[in-house]
Amino acid sequence: MDEISASFELISHPDRTLKTHLDSCNNLSKNALALKYINANAFFPRDLIERMRHLLVYYHDFGKASFFQYKIIQATLSAKNNTDFKSLPHIQSYIQHFNANKSANYEKLLDENDRLGNHAKLGAYLVLSNFEYQDPILELILLKIIRRHHGNLTNFFKDVNNNPQILLQESDITFLEKQLEYHDLESYQKIIIPQGLSIEKQAWPIIREKLSNSRKLSRLQATFENQEDVKYFFLQHFLFSLLLAADKGDMMIADGHQSKIILENTLLPIDLINNYKTWRHKGDTPKDIDHIREEAYRTVEANAISFSDQGFFSITLPTGLGKTYAAFNTAVILQNRYYDQFAVKPRIIYVLPFTSIIDQNENIFKEILKNSQIPNLATRLSKNHYLSNANDRFDSQELNKDEPEYLTDGWEHDFIVTTFVQFLESIFTDKNRLLRKFHNMTNAIFVLDEVQSIPPEYFEIIELVFTKMNEYFGTKFVFVTATQPYLFENKTSIQELGNPHQFFQSLNRITLDLSLLRSHDKLEVTEFIQILLEDITEHPDKSFLIICNTIKSSQEIHEVLARSFDNVLYLSSSILPSKRLEVINKIKQALARQIVISTQVVEAGVDIDLDIVYRDFAPLDSINQSAGRCNRNGLKGNGLVKLFNLDKGKYIYDQILLSTTFDTLEPYPNLIQESELFNLNVEYAQSIRRVKATANDHSDYLKKALQELRTEDISAKFKLIEQDYRNYNVFIPIDDTARHIWAQYQEIIRTTVESFELKHKIKKIRPALLQYVTRFPKDKFVPPTNQKDKSIMIIENWEEYYSLETGFKLIEDQTIIL
Repeated sequence: MDEISASFELISHPDRTLKTHLDSCNNLSKNALALKYINANAFFPRDLIERMRHLLVYYHDFGKASFFQYKIIQATLSAKNNTDFKSLPHIQSYIQHFNANKSANYEKLLDENDRLGNHAKLGAYLVLSNFEYQDPILELILLKIIRRHHGNLTNFFKDVNNNPQILLQESDITFLEKQLEYHDLESYQKIIIPQGLSIEKQAWPIIREKLSNSRKLSRLQATFENQEDVKYFFLQHFLFSLLLAADKGDMMIADGHQSKIILENTLLPIDLINNYKTWRHKGDTPKDIDHIREEAYRTVEANAISFSDQGFFSITLPTGLGKTYAAFNTAVILQNRYYDQFAVKPRIIYVLPFTSIIDQNENIFKEILKNSQIPNLATRLSKNHYLSNANDRFDSQELNKDEPEYLTDGWEHDFIVTTFVQFLESIFTDKNRLLRKFHNMTNAIFVLDEVQSIPPEYFEIIELVFTKMNEYFGTKFVFVTATQPYLFENKTSIQELGNPHQFFQSLNRITLDLSLLRSHDKLEVTEFIQILLEDITEHPDKSFLIICNTIKSSQEIHEVLARSFDNVLYLSSSILPSKRLEVINKIKQALARQIVISTQVVEAGVDIDLDIVYRDFAPLDSINQSAGRCNRNGLKGNGLVKLFNLDKGKYIYDQILLSTTFDTLEPYPNLIQESELFNLNVEYAQSIRRVKATANDHSDYLKKALQELRTEDISAKFKLIEQDYRNYNVFIPIDDTARHIWAQYQEIIRTTVESFELKHKIKKIRPALLQYVTRFPKDKFVPPTNQKDKSIMIIENWEEYYSLETGFKLIEDQTIIL
């Protein structure tokens, strides 16, 4: 290579040099790691992790100094929004020199093999010239992270298609040696030498010999797969996440904004929630149950302070007893204690089972933060789920077009409200876009609300992962529920903060009535409707909630009741999200008696209160949640929760959960008082833990996959929500607002050519778009030919198939869940 070329700066992106990009990545990831607590005795030494981080930064784009330069120069010249950069004299000189001396040859070779322009693999192997460790798996983790930093994190030694991920084959060697032959090593050395790094081409034969020996690698793989430590999984996830966050951060955060929006988390005032409660409820006339709520709150608070050094906590209180305030207050106490313990300010992450209940929790938390007297603190809160919009401000800083997405998707905010799916499927995953947030989970206070929503077959593996997160990073977990499941086999490792025996026994708001369930083993829908008609007619002063297991049965019941009574409302997942919230608000604000027919979407976190609740037979967790919609404030005498059985539970619930519920209820009388529910729940939870959590292969399989770094297998096995192949996603253009949003969506698709930009634009409009999207069953609806293959279709004559009041019009005998 000539001396003139060596004086130039390589380009990494159409608007920056490779040195600028790598130095920025280094600053971002170094600062992020500096804010982390790591237990070196249990995990890996901090200086080792820092060394690996440093190498990942400066070698992940090592291959860009080869054929990639031809591609990036073409992109730089054709880009429209980088005039200042490409007008710089030294950039113009470099491009002119490259085009005059190298461009034609590079173009010819790329025409013969376009893969030569790929840059990740060369750096993945050459990084080993600067890193040798007594544990060879750590060397290979560096290699693997660099190789996969633009894609998903495949299984470690061989991907799911049996393609080697570490072993150098002849085709790899030929490919890499061609890249190395044309590598501008001298220009790259100028970048890395100031970092205390260097590389010589002579290192390549040693690396090639070491990693092309299939027999040695097979022995190493066998040894690795016989060990039973999961710390390699956490190290790979942690470092991969740090690199991704830095790599994307350099591109998505505007110049000069990094120091303004990537900051240390805020330490909340210890009396934040107490002050808020005093302000929010001043002047309220307390109800009898409010005294019990306050006693429960103070009990949880005192115990949280006393046991704050621990890692796992439970808040088990009856529904409607103020668990949200108690949980928020516990999180603040634990955040302050974490800072005392580790000199690190952890973020608080509040996790809920459903997107439908996130908004109300986010609004409460946002109001609390606004009331804190800390300016702009509420801008440090974000909600992260598929229907959410990203914040466009951080402190007093107005964010540019990419920054809101970066902060929200990467969990860079101080306080996050999210779903179990977003949380757990960002651990048990191979997905690049999900793993970016992992490093921000490590030092955190997690509040898991309605934790019983986690399927029991995952209890064992979640216990292992949470335990290791606490052991390695000090992560703390608060499990919140009215029906505490046996998430951990060793219950003594979880500190109970409430006194569930006391508070359940102090309440007498509801009676669980089994008489209809026992007198009618299985009811036809028509039979059940007659029972309802009689009961509703006999109790004209009572509000009713009927919760069904399927949309079909709920629609049939609604159709008859709506003809017979006033104020009949309907809820299910078939209702558009934009309309569902309207219905919930109508229920809350109604002055007259109401009759509500719903599916289980109404169960968790929907703050409504009715007198008599009918619940189609379901697992006990769901029955408890349904009971939480009945006489919540204890102002209506004694509410009734009546179980019945339409034999629809088998379509949506695990049979073991149903049968265990039936067996648990069997010894009890027809009428079970609220004071007895805690013991009932304990019996059920013990049975589920014994029968379901330990009698399946999900957790065993996942544990082995974690040990062996089989991330593709982990991602395929762990599914909180199964992919729905039975329904079409259908946009309903119900009004001018909906039609305007659809027109914007179509314009984006029509005019955006570049795939990354298209993805970005669709992601931005997606929350508004999905407010008008519902599901049509594939076996009951034939879409127009021009719509059938679209991910979201639009039906202009939607009134023929869809009712805004009750959803998809089911003509024949079709069962739809949720």
